[in-house]
Amino acid sequence: MASIQNQNLLTNPSRLTSTILTCFQSIYNQGVFSCTLVESDVLQINCQKWGDIGKIVYLEILPGKIAPRFESPQSISPGELPKYENLIREECLGPRGRLAELFGQKDVVDQTLSQALYEKRLQRQQEFKVWLISRLQIFGYRNLYLDPISNGLNKIDEHFDFPIKGTPAQFGVMLRQFVQTLQIQNDYIKLVSQVLLPDCRKDAGSIPPDSNPVEVKLSLLKNILSIHAHALPSGGTLLRVCLNGERVLWELWDMIRDELEKLGWFSLPVIPEVPASKVSQTTTNIEEQSQPIKSIPEIWMTIPDVGPNREILRHWHKGLTCDQIAVRVSLSAKTILNRVNKLRKEFGAEVVPYRKSNFIKESRKKPS
Repeated sequence: MASIQNQNLLTNPSRLTSTILTCFQSIYNQGVFSCTLVESDVLQINCQKWGDIGKIVYLEILPGKIAPRFESPQSISPGELPKYENLIREECLGPRGRLAELFGQKDVVDQTLSQALYEKRLQRQQEFKVWLISRLQIFGYRNLYLDPISNGLNKIDEHFDFPIKGTPAQFGVMLRQFVQTLQIQNDYIKLVSQVLLPDCRKDAGSIPPDSNPVEVKLSLLKNILSIHAHALPSGGTLLRVCLNGERVLWELWDMIRDELEKLGWFSLPVIPEVPASKVSQTTTNIEEQSQPIKSIPEIWMTIPDVGPNREILRHWHKGLTCDQIAVRVSLSAKTILNRVNKLRKEFGAEVVPYRKSNFIKESRKKPS
């Protein structure tokens, strides 16, 4: 059930974007990382301490199914190095850099500092991946075809907070009724629920409207899902969720979360519109963005879905250069240019329009 649900979620890029943005709320993030939506399908990620740690773009893993892909941070520019210089010297500078300083070799020092900053950003990106994967699990996203950075064990011991509307008492009543509907299913016949109120360690027969907090324990064989519901001063309720046992508990939590969303007690944020000035114009600091081509909307969908062809044409129509497209589909810029020319011969200039390419211009600059 969970795997089917996960596949359904991967067909909805807007929902995935909303979910990632939700993960950056203070209740999940604690201010360590920040995120900026620079395009509808591109998110810039920053670390509070080390700055740019790369971007998240969406990669089509199967026809109609997407997954997040992490792009490396941009190269360190000379202008931003002074901002991190003291921090790098304190935490990263090795013997080679210190020796170069003694001999006054500024170029070597700057190169060492830049390399140390870039490596630190790559390290923080890896830590961010682990963090984001753990947060996305709360919202039903698992096995996202990312790098193998989770242990894949069947046993879990997860703790997280989850804010909802309503009062703790209303949540307790809702969950008790919802469990009764689950217990008629074969997979949950042995599901046992217990509702505990303050100063009472026995299952409550009724839940007074002013009960706060309310604790709910769900047991499925040796698997325990416990939820402490506390009223928030600003209104609503904070759920402190604990899953201890096998990964099947994630399926149980998914059904509870979906029921909360169905009742309107939980909702994902609306994706904000991206101002034109914030749209990413370059992949590196030296590239210039070509002007987008006005074309029939989604005309790239008219060609056969073979390999990355549609994805390449989608970016081509958005005005991206060969170099920029190459980063997004993990191919070389020359391969992209050859693929574009081949597709133009097959489907015509209306589907694959002519325009200038930074790849050609950059090639002509190279000395023979």
